[in-house]
Amino acid sequence: MTEMICAGAGLAAGIVLGRKQLRRWKIANKRNQALLTIGTIIVFLAGGYLMKLYGYHILKIIRYWGLMYALLLLALLDSEKKVIPNRALLVLLGIRTVLMVGECICFPQLCMEIVMSAALGMAGGGLLFLLAGLLAGRGIGMGDVKLIGIMGYFAGFQVLMSDLIITLTLTVLAGLTALVLKKASLRSELPFAPFAAVGTMITILMGF
Repeated sequence: MTEMICAGAGLAAGIVLGRKQLRRWKIANKRNQALLTIGTIIVFLAGGYLMKLYGYHILKIIRYWGLMYALLLLALLDSEKKVIPNRALLVLLGIRTVLMVGECICFPQLCMEIVMSAALGMAGGGLLFLLAGLLAGRGIGMGDVKLIGIMGYFAGFQVLMSDLIITLTLTVLAGLTALVLKKASLRSELPFAPFAAVGTMITILMGF
């Protein structure tokens, strides 16, 4: 019952606050508002229902809600302006830290494990993508590296690895499709956040 109340409140607040944020970023067109509404429904209603079935604690559900919803907003911004704001990432950093304190208070016996998982996810994911960017030479920006670090901070290293497999598969398939349809060239750069958002939603909704 608590999860359903939180899901309903999150859905309503997510749509209202999301539209306000889209206007602030000056990307509040009909397409983005529709995607925001659909995505928010998936995050809070479908996500809440499935995570409840998986037996997740309410704090874990809230953490995953926050990650999926934030990635949804950043995906819309990145697809329009190809930018991932540092300010947004810092806000997410603070939110995850507060939630981590709550998790440690509720589960003191698991506190070290929780902290280590988040730290390893941030450091491991960020360094992995930074190395990939250095080897690739282009196509992976520092905004993408920092975004992966935040995703790892929220999800932990193990879940992040599953997330990245799905996310990178989607990215490659989209790139190949664009090449076949001649909507992009080998030099084209695809925005990363939309694929990260979809990949993360699939990962979490499938219970990884």
